[in-house]
Amino acid sequence: MATLVFSIILLLATLGILQVNRVYYRGVTEANTQNVARSIMDTISQGIQFSGGSVTPIPTTASPTPGGTYYVCVNDQQFIYWPGYQLISGSGGLGTHQAHQALIQRTVSGCPIPSGIIVGRELLSPNMRVSNLQVSRVGASSLYRVEIRIVYGDEDVLSNPTSTTSTCNGVQAGNQFCSVSDLTTVVEKRIN
Repeated sequence: MATLVFSIILLLATLGILQVNRVYYRGVTEANTQNVARSIMDTISQGIQFSGGSVTPIPTTASPTPGGTYYVCVNDQQFIYWPGYQLISGSGGLGTHQAHQALIQRTVSGCPIPSGIIVGRELLSPNMRVSNLQVSRVGASSLYRVEIRIVYGDEDVLSNPTSTTSTCNGVQAGNQFCSVSDLTTVVEKRIN
């Protein structure tokens, strides 16, 4: 009888520890995803505010083609991204909707159409993907609306992983390794 009671207590303690572990990793995943999204938003917003150069917004598309090449230029900085594709580090093979580049920032002259091998600074962390990135002018003013949605996780924990509305699935195993950060701001171009 004592062994049975002790076994039940150990089982409950183990389940409690596993739950605490899931909550911890979920918090770490959400914090990292938010920090990356905030950093990208700050980089683009500050470029618009203080660059003094031209801003070439991304053409607004309701649902960009997964893996298609999209870009925005802010003065001499070009941000190139492939929507819906998960960033994989290393030189290993790629699975479905995976790439070795997902959101690149590079310095360019003018705003050329990206082609060939793109060299620049990767702004995402491994296992992240850009679900949505839109930069659009607000009317004829000097205001720009910047929207970004960064998603962390493998396709098995995401619903619609390549769409602009990608979200984490409900309660399931591995869901602590899924996070979505959705940021929107309006920026005024201060230097012309």
